[in-house]
Amino acid sequence: MAGMPVAYHQPPYQLNKTVAMKTVDTKPFEQSLSLVPPTLSRSYPTESRVLDSVRFPNIFTSATATMKTRYTPADWSQSNLNNYSDADGTRGVSERVRDDTVRLVGYTYDRTNIAQRESSQRLGERVSDITFWRSEVMQELDRQLAETNRLNDQRRALERALRDTDNPLHVTKECLYFRENRQGIDLVRDSPEEALLREVDTIKDCQARMKNLLDRVNLQLTRDRAARQDLEHDTMNKNHGLTIDHTAHGLHNHSAAITYYPGIERVDNTVSVPDTWAEFSNRNIQQSQSERSASQRLRAEVEALVAATHQDMWTAWSSSNTNLTHRAGETNDTRNKMLAHRNRVQQEMNDLEKHIEVLKRAILDKANPLKVVQTRLEGRTHRPEMELCRDPPQHRMVREVQEISESVEALRHKLGEAEDSLHRLAQMRARLDHDLGVKTNSLYIDRDKCLSIRKSFPLSSPHLVDFTLY
Repeated sequence: MAGMPVAYHQPPYQLNKTVAMKTVDTKPFEQSLSLVPPTLSRSYPTESRVLDSVRFPNIFTSATATMKTRYTPADWSQSNLNNYSDADGTRGVSERVRDDTVRLVGYTYDRTNIAQRESSQRLGERVSDITFWRSEVMQELDRQLAETNRLNDQRRALERALRDTDNPLHVTKECLYFRENRQGIDLVRDSPEEALLREVDTIKDCQARMKNLLDRVNLQLTRDRAARQDLEHDTMNKNHGLTIDHTAHGLHNHSAAITYYPGIERVDNTVSVPDTWAEFSNRNIQQSQSERSASQRLRAEVEALVAATHQDMWTAWSSSNTNLTHRAGETNDTRNKMLAHRNRVQQEMNDLEKHIEVLKRAILDKANPLKVVQTRLEGRTHRPEMELCRDPPQHRMVREVQEISESVEALRHKLGEAEDSLHRLAQMRARLDHDLGVKTNSLYIDRDKCLSIRKSFPLSSPHLVDFTLY
């Protein structure tokens, strides 16, 4: 700038305008280099202001006007000096443009590289963030899936336990039905019947508790599936986003897939910011963790309920068996005692029948003596006249007839008593036989029918099987 002619800064002479000359206004240097950074454009304030007033002659002149125009030698010399000065000024401007161009190219190159490098860095960080959260979501998804499978297993176990209660309930009801076939006095509401009714109530209560818990398990499985679907959807979106950002991160200036998308920078279809984006996945994870905790508590509750209901039903089952066994023992003892009484009654009947035969023979044995004495008396009635004497033989034979008659009457009375006693013994034997039949039937129901189908607890639990009744 120091070696530039003074005339460039302050032209000493202004060209005279002629008819053949036209002036052309030039734009200021600063306006023509709008892309130049402010730091560069402010480097040449003086020269830009000088060039604002420079007017260049139009090189297209009319030939006719030229022939009519004449200049002085001074004009000619001054014109040359002006041309030199203008050439120096124009060249200086060009040099400054070239310098500015070099600096601008370097500046834009560095700026573009920095911007691309920062964008690549941000994309790389974004890929890392997505990878991290995808890993967290996938880990939680695996844990949720495992927990859901475990809860499904518990649900199947609970359903199996619920189905298994049908068998003991059927057995208990069948025992109650069997015992309705007891007869006579044995058709009582005894301790086994009370125990069986309590067992039915216990089994039904256990079934109700299991059904209620099963409904809760199904509801929890629905909630687990919803949480898992949220995680799966989030994982799918993150995989998709990771693929896109990974592809974008891998693009460079020589990639074949790059092209122009004019105005794409003005398209903003985003729905989240980094904080809300991370919070979304974190919320899904926390929701899944909450459902997993609820599922774990529910699994523990299922295990406890299955064990508790098994124990309750086992206790009721054992109580019924104990009462049935005790009742069967009582019935058997009673039947044995009754059988002994029946045997004694039968023996007494046999003995009494023998005595009845003795009485009958004794009565028959009195017939001939009575005939003898009566024949004697009748024969003596044929004695003549004074021979009809009431002598001692007469008195004795009369007494003998009376004695024999009294003996026969006594024997006949005793025979009647014996026959009445025999009839009562026969009735008692019939009653005992009937009661023996009743007791035998009751014993058959309790021992051979009820207890035979209750030998083992009909539930698939290792510690609740092989229950020996007797």
